[in-house]
Amino acid sequence: MSNNTLHLDEEKNVHQEPQVLDVNPADLTEDNIERYDVAAEFLAKIAQREDAALLLAPWTPEEEKAVKRKLDLIVMPLLWLANLMSGTDKVLLGTAVTFGLKTDLNLVGQQYSWANSAIYFTCIAFVFPQSWIFQKFSIGKTIGVNVFFYGITTFGTSAVKNFAGLIVCRLFLGAFEGAGHSATGIVISMWWKKSEQPWRTGIMFSTLSSVVNGLLSYALQFYNPGPIARWRLLFVLMGCFSVCVGIANFFCVPANPTEAWWLTDRQKVIAIRRTASNQTGVMNHKIKWDQIKEALLDVKTWIINVSLNIPNGGLIGFNSLIVQSLGYSVKEVTLLAVPTGVISWLSSLFFARLSTKTRQPVLCTIAAVLICLAGTIMLKEIPRTNKGGSLAALFIMYCYWAPYIIFGSSIIYANISGTSKKVAVYGISYWGYCVGNLIGPQTFRANEAPLYNSAVLSMLIFYCLSIFFIALYGVLCWQANKKKEKQEAEWLANRPNDGIAEEWKDLTDKQNPLFRYSY
Repeated sequence: MSNNTLHLDEEKNVHQEPQVLDVNPADLTEDNIERYDVAAEFLAKIAQREDAALLLAPWTPEEEKAVKRKLDLIVMPLLWLANLMSGTDKVLLGTAVTFGLKTDLNLVGQQYSWANSAIYFTCIAFVFPQSWIFQKFSIGKTIGVNVFFYGITTFGTSAVKNFAGLIVCRLFLGAFEGAGHSATGIVISMWWKKSEQPWRTGIMFSTLSSVVNGLLSYALQFYNPGPIARWRLLFVLMGCFSVCVGIANFFCVPANPTEAWWLTDRQKVIAIRRTASNQTGVMNHKIKWDQIKEALLDVKTWIINVSLNIPNGGLIGFNSLIVQSLGYSVKEVTLLAVPTGVISWLSSLFFARLSTKTRQPVLCTIAAVLICLAGTIMLKEIPRTNKGGSLAALFIMYCYWAPYIIFGSSIIYANISGTSKKVAVYGISYWGYCVGNLIGPQTFRANEAPLYNSAVLSMLIFYCLSIFFIALYGVLCWQANKKKEKQEAEWLANRPNDGIAEEWKDLTDKQNPLFRYSY
């Protein structure tokens, strides 16, 4: 499938675009300003200043590189750390169980499975309330507050005494982590061009949580348990790290480019206008119900994530138990968690880069899913007595993060416009993630250990379904672009002269005639 070119070619140097006024200040009255993107208000104020000509003048490649360097050195590392802490807090349970958590808390039957799943119940319940907060208030501060409190919750998990206490902590963890995916998506879509987003999405949604968790867990092997058990100390340390990351995000990640205290006014203008070709806007704080309705009725919204995340949900919670069943010691199990994170992250970066270079994100996603499918078939067919082969199959399956990053994150970020629609679609997408992670651990039946035949079969089925849904998504985007191309000429002939560029009108991808879908 060939990806169509955007009406405003993002590969062209923005600094060479003819200088036109993006916003007519006279149009931004008190009555209608809420209709537009925050960028419209900011550019209108800039246009009224005495130094407007200097601030709005064409910029050089060096100026743009300087702006992008600041974004990559401030925003990206902080969001990477926030997501790293979120991922680490989730996978800690898988390591804690090898340190005796099940025994200490007297977990029986499916209780450990429910402890893995519980977090996603409150993720589902809180994703939209949290997303509404992200839209209404400063996204940097709300991200910081959430990271701070799931650090506090992780710290509190170290003190639980039974299954009930563990479930309560996992439920609170889900409430604070519920909208992290949506928040990161909004930030990525407002700060970087479409061509820059896949690589940075892969970095920010890294799976190095397994590496951090594995190395820290290995280090704790040398701790002689005294007043506190190893698994409890693990939760204490990670809780403290998360609290520190939350504070850093609160003070350093701005609400949007217009409020970045570490950018000059000239750099703010460049940061905003260089992403104009995205046609996805920056931010609008008013909740628009017509955009939410469009998100709910858009078929593409629903062809997302559940089938990809059922295998993910099982692997996160049960990887340690599968590896332990192969006969490895506890120390070896903790170290073998490290390569899983590296494989996941490197595969996501490779396929993200490949999708950018080839401009074939859908085909790259399908290729990544086929690799995961091959690993699952290997795990099913290779006897567990073949430790090396079984472990290799498990490692191959950890390429699952690549299709999730390309399809579940990068494609969606590039293909959704209008702030309220973004919030709705990102939330529904995260619902898919949560449902998949709820179902995944339940496919690992305790009475089927160590083969877990039902879990392996479910992975095979859902990976095959994923390939079908991803291909269908690409076909729908292709059809939508063809329709937009036919309508564009008529729209240009009757284009309204209202002084506001389309990219700053907070239009949805369907409403904006200049928008083109990536596939």
